[in-house]
Amino acid sequence: MADLAWMPGSLFDNIDKFANSLGYQNAGIVMELSMMSWKSVEDRDAFITSITGQDVQGGTEKNYIKRNY
Repeated sequence: MADLAWMPGSLFDNIDKFANSLGYQNAGIVMELSMMSWKSVEDRDAFITSITGQDVQGGTEKNYIKRNY
């Protein structure tokens, strides 16, 4: 099974940031934007800020479950 652990810029991180920033009612666009290859987390966050006019919403690494292998 694939490791689905959280990483900055991962699909799960992108979904979290876009869904919380754009709203869950915009699930279609959230998924499309989350699957894009962003150059960096900073570029993604700048894009979110530019379209919402607000700070990026969503969790941080400390909010995610950590796995000890």
